[in-house]
Amino acid sequence: MAFIDRYNQGIRAVEHRMVDLTEMASNMLGRSLEVLLRADPDGAQEVIDYDDVVDAETDRIEQAAIELISLQQPAQEDLRVLTAALRVVRDLERIGDYACDIAEIAQELESTPDLKPLGDVSRMGDLTRSMLRRAGEAFVSKNPQIAYEVSRRDDAVDQLYLNLHHELMDVMRRDPLKVAQAANLLLVARYLERVADHTVNLAEMTIYMAQGVRQPFRHSPRSANAEAVRKSPPPK
Repeated sequence: MAFIDRYNQGIRAVEHRMVDLTEMASNMLGRSLEVLLRADPDGAQEVIDYDDVVDAETDRIEQAAIELISLQQPAQEDLRVLTAALRVVRDLERIGDYACDIAEIAQELESTPDLKPLGDVSRMGDLTRSMLRRAGEAFVSKNPQIAYEVSRRDDAVDQLYLNLHHELMDVMRRDPLKVAQAANLLLVARYLERVADHTVNLAEMTIYMAQGVRQPFRHSPRSANAEAVRKSPPPK
């Protein structure tokens, strides 16, 4: 009985730490956008330094999941939880990396960006963080309905990115003095779009945990234009 209790506690501990890691990545992303909007280099450095905390927790969760798989021979349902955790921690780690990338851009800016599309970048960030929070809720509750909701929100992020791409490229064509700012904001938008993609991965793994189905969103509709822009190279 004690062995079974320790085993169950180990599974639940991995699940709870996954929730905490999702919150850490979300807070890190939100903070990176705050320092970008305020042109706060000191705050940006705090975000960059915090990435080590996220990386360390990622490694601890990964190690715990591997030990449970290799030593305890988990049942199928528990094995799906642990397999999903091994995949999702890397998605969350990448989200932390993108938050660092945004913070590094904030360090490069000499002043707060004065471009009109900045508001759309902020809205894109809010939507992306909302997706991430809902994906975390879906993961801990193993709720496929919330996971599908997260996937649908990704279409809105793609559309915002598409709009920003066109608008910022137009700014760079019209005003050479704003090329650097516009290019940096375009990179931020690209990073947020990538964060949304990793968040959809989290939602996919939620459905895998709950139903054993892999890649449930593979055939979901996407805008052809948005997909083309997503694959375009970042500005030089």
